[in-house]
Amino acid sequence: MVTFSLIIDFLYQKSMKIIFIILFLIGFGSTSSFAQTYFPFPDSVGIWRETSIFYQQNSNGITFKNIFINGDTIINGDSYNKLYIYSCGQYIISDTYPIPAFDCPIDTSTSIYYGALREVNKRIYFYPDSNFGYYNFCSNSIFNGDFLLFDFNSTIGDTVYYMPFDSSYMVINSIDSILIQGQYRKKYNYSFQSALPDCWGSSNYVEGIGDIYAGLFSHITSYFENGEFLNCFEDNQVTFSNNGGCVTNSLNEFVNENDLKIYPNPTSNKLYVELEHPTRTKVSLFDISGKEVYSSFINQSKSIIDVSSFKSGLYLVKVVNENGSSKSKLINIY
Repeated sequence: MVTFSLIIDFLYQKSMKIIFIILFLIGFGSTSSFAQTYFPFPDSVGIWRETSIFYQQNSNGITFKNIFINGDTIINGDSYNKLYIYSCGQYIISDTYPIPAFDCPIDTSTSIYYGALREVNKRIYFYPDSNFGYYNFCSNSIFNGDFLLFDFNSTIGDTVYYMPFDSSYMVINSIDSILIQGQYRKKYNYSFQSALPDCWGSSNYVEGIGDIYAGLFSHITSYFENGEFLNCFEDNQVTFSNNGGCVTNSLNEFVNENDLKIYPNPTSNKLYVELEHPTRTKVSLFDISGKEVYSSFINQSKSIIDVSSFKSGLYLVKVVNENGSSKSKLINIY
């Protein structure tokens, strides 16, 4: 015979299970929401500090530039944020001349209007200025409106078409995350295909920033014997540095801030990588087209990379430790 106390005990256990399930679902929902926090593109303050690399008269050169948001505008009834560009000098890199430090303070009075950005439903659109030849875009078409720059709604396996770019398209190969100042942002890893020469490659773009290696317009720009590298991105919420400092590209700054030495620079034979606190670390070299030409793992304090067979030019050395933190450095191989 079932007693009254047994019935009460049964109902109590049943209610506790229901409460536990409700609390679990609430907790799961809040955790999921936190993990899916979206970081929009900047709409008032945003600076992309980049280094352009070019080949000129049998030598390599670099130009520093800032692409930045300054004000807003209305185009065809839509609200946009205006983009400007300010460049600082050209430096020819010789066999004995080191890569100069990034030093390019913005002068808004002499900056050039570049175009305008807007975000709609996690999609970033760009409306270029009428001076189309300035961009070296992967297109033979004439632009008469804005076009899709980044789609943060994409999922793995999606194909994103760039209609103004002569049937160019992007395939999302994978999606992971990157930790920037204590918060994880989605990182979309893609391959870009185009019928035009020098308009293809693989890279990534990150929520609220864009391509964290090759700059804001890297995936739709034609690179023939040249390339772009992102030094730093800044807005009113975050600062992302790709080489140890937002205002420098010097080796000394790189060493002091990251317990890392990469030398000599320039070099023609061997490249040394020293870690003050050695852990399992991946070292990769990329040429100016963005192609990975070398990759290996090191875990000792001093490692040697043979670069004697490398083609002369500028290369990006990328170092990633076991925690996923990465730093980059431009070197000259002659």
